[in-house]
Amino acid sequence: MNAIKNKAAEQVTPPGKSLFQSLQGFIASIKFSIILLTCIALGSIIGTIIKQGVGPDEYLSLYSEHTYQIINLLGLNDVYHSPWFIALLFLFAINLTLCTVRRFMPAFKGSKKASVPEESAMMDMSMSFRASTSIDDAHLFSILKGYRISYSGVEGKVFQKGVLSKYGVLFIHTSIMLILIGGFVGLVAGFKGFMVLHKGDTKNTITIGGEKPYEKPLGFSIKCKEFQVSFYPNGAPKDYVSTVEVIEDGKIIFEKQIRVNEPLSYKGVHIYQASYGSAPSFTFTIGGERVSLREKEAYRNDNISLMPIRFEQDIHNFGPGIMVAYLEQGEPRTVWFVKNIERFNEKIIQGVPVRFVDIQENIYTGLSVSRDPGIWIVWAGFAFILFGLYINFFQYYRRIYIRNIAGGYLVAGIAIKNKEAFKKEFEMLREKLNGIPS
Repeated sequence: MNAIKNKAAEQVTPPGKSLFQSLQGFIASIKFSIILLTCIALGSIIGTIIKQGVGPDEYLSLYSEHTYQIINLLGLNDVYHSPWFIALLFLFAINLTLCTVRRFMPAFKGSKKASVPEESAMMDMSMSFRASTSIDDAHLFSILKGYRISYSGVEGKVFQKGVLSKYGVLFIHTSIMLILIGGFVGLVAGFKGFMVLHKGDTKNTITIGGEKPYEKPLGFSIKCKEFQVSFYPNGAPKDYVSTVEVIEDGKIIFEKQIRVNEPLSYKGVHIYQASYGSAPSFTFTIGGERVSLREKEAYRNDNISLMPIRFEQDIHNFGPGIMVAYLEQGEPRTVWFVKNIERFNEKIIQGVPVRFVDIQENIYTGLSVSRDPGIWIVWAGFAFILFGLYINFFQYYRRIYIRNIAGGYLVAGIAIKNKEAFKKEFEMLREKLNGIPS
């Protein structure tokens, strides 16, 4: 009975400590890594299937209202910025760090404890031999080129080569951490938006898309000096080039032509030629003044305020027309102007004669603007991966023990991997050492 009680007591551990140790063990486990990677992969697949960063209208054209509500609630319309996806990456970073520490701390500690094994242990190694010759250190070092001495004592010496190969996996783990950190920095401090410029336009903000688009200041201005499009004979676009000026604090910093594969870069911001299009501009005479306005562009003076708000190519077979909004005694009003009908192309607004004169098609340039301050960390991560793979596959760790014994010395060697190559190397070492005169 007492034995049963003692056994039960042994199984009971302090609740706080036991829970913490269990949780720590699970977080640092390969099982948790697989769960996290599976969830991250599923999230990435969802982010590929569901269109990201567009407005509600586009989602409602693709899905039912109920489905859209679920997509919006779970952040599936912007997966890579959603709290749950960032949390998965954060947990994976913790998991990878703990796995790395648990795996490589013993290796770091063990690497500092090199010593010459006992004679019997060396004789039991698969690669060992005795030699009755003597050799000075200088000659020994010349034979063991590429090897570094890790221990030297009265009983003998230890040489090793390819030490970095022991840490190839560590470099790969570190590279993944760097890629995660770089990606996180890009998510938090980076941005990606769009800018539309007509010839002569100057803007210092970009539009960040999504469910609620907003304007983000760049810290400098971009002016479109010229935009040109060339076409193939079949009508397909051949090349489109934006000639722009970068302006900061009222000064022109530099001028550059932006092509599809030739972006502009300034202060970590990259501006790419993304698209082009055409938008009409409308010429009016307002109280005798000739004015050119684009859709949603306001005109104001002391007597009148108006804005073209809606353009139609054909109004009831009467030709093109534009709806103009204006204020009358503080109240919003609208009126249609029809270009080809005399009695509909001139109105009196707030006592000012307004005449619709002409329509011009203006080509505009669409520029994609992005900033990713974490990209260099990501590139460093990929460099670490390549280095880790190189030392993991093309280098291997080996160690040679030399013990002083009566009448000569005992030599033994071990290799963690690539043992056949090391066997040939060890045989060459045997020949060189046995060939040294006494």
